[in-house]
Amino acid sequence: MILDLKNAVHRFIDRHPSARKGLDRYRNWRRARKIDRRAAVTDERWTLFNLELTNRCPFKCIMCARTNNMTRAEGVMDFETFKTIVDEYASANPRAAAEEITWLHQFGESLVHPEFGKFIRYAVSKGLRTGLSINPLLLKPSVSRDLLESGIAFLNIALDGHDDESFYKIRGVKDAYEKSKSNLLEFLKLKIELGSKTHVALGMIDFAMNRDSIEQLRRYWEALPGIDEFAAKEFKVWNGDAADVNRLADAKVDNAELQKTRKVVCNVPWEKVSVSWDGCVVPCCYDYDKKYVLGDVKNQKIDEMWNGPEMQRLRREFLDNDVKNPLCRNCPELYLAP
Repeated sequence: MILDLKNAVHRFIDRHPSARKGLDRYRNWRRARKIDRRAAVTDERWTLFNLELTNRCPFKCIMCARTNNMTRAEGVMDFETFKTIVDEYASANPRAAAEEITWLHQFGESLVHPEFGKFIRYAVSKGLRTGLSINPLLLKPSVSRDLLESGIAFLNIALDGHDDESFYKIRGVKDAYEKSKSNLLEFLKLKIELGSKTHVALGMIDFAMNRDSIEQLRRYWEALPGIDEFAAKEFKVWNGDAADVNRLADAKVDNAELQKTRKVVCNVPWEKVSVSWDGCVVPCCYDYDKKYVLGDVKNQKIDEMWNGPEMQRLRREFLDNDVKNPLCRNCPELYLAP
């Protein structure tokens, strides 16, 4: 009964963006209060933000650091590794697992994983509230049904541009917009037919190359049956060291200047971790190339990494306001995060 009530609350928040914004503001206020009490060792429990099923992707997105900057090996997560991570999270922090979305992607398209449905079902069976960001080009009928019947709570469906040409400029695949749109419309019909409670957000990246498309299509997507939310998603430059992505930003952040007058306010190392497809744990979802590895779940529990030497070293850099590690030093959110 308690779980049903929690699910009902989540569905309300998912369907009402203003409620979610209010919740986000409250969480940011609480996070800000914690900043002055931070230490290298924390009593806070970790949450699992991203669990990367694969870093393979058929797209060449112009705004993704993966496209031209990722050098790590590509692969898919095996089920035993996935189970190890999910089981530990469900045991270590069951409340967060049930309330916070665990995104089953990071720097890849999870629908290319041959067993994505099996993985989602297992996570749901262990009490995780799961989410996924996908591209509708891959939504053939069997994939759509598997996804909708998996029990996934939240789907962000990314469809940028407004025609084949604009889609190609942003996502790097030719003759794909109309096919993507057609697949999405069939997916939404199936969602309604199945009575699926999965929250579906149509997301478009809010940057210069996409703003005309957002203006043209916002009302269309907001009114479409099966779409629960339209999101003009904030443009991110990830950890700030991908020069080609940085050039697309509206404004540049100079951490060297900010350091003179501000303290590090990013609180990610005290809140959450992400796991790459091979089981390596990283402190931040912006780590597209495993620039800062905390450990490997095949050899160590995440609980041990959470206050382990690598995480303590990272936190001390933040506390000393002297961030030099290759993952964080150029991140535009280091001094600007709430």
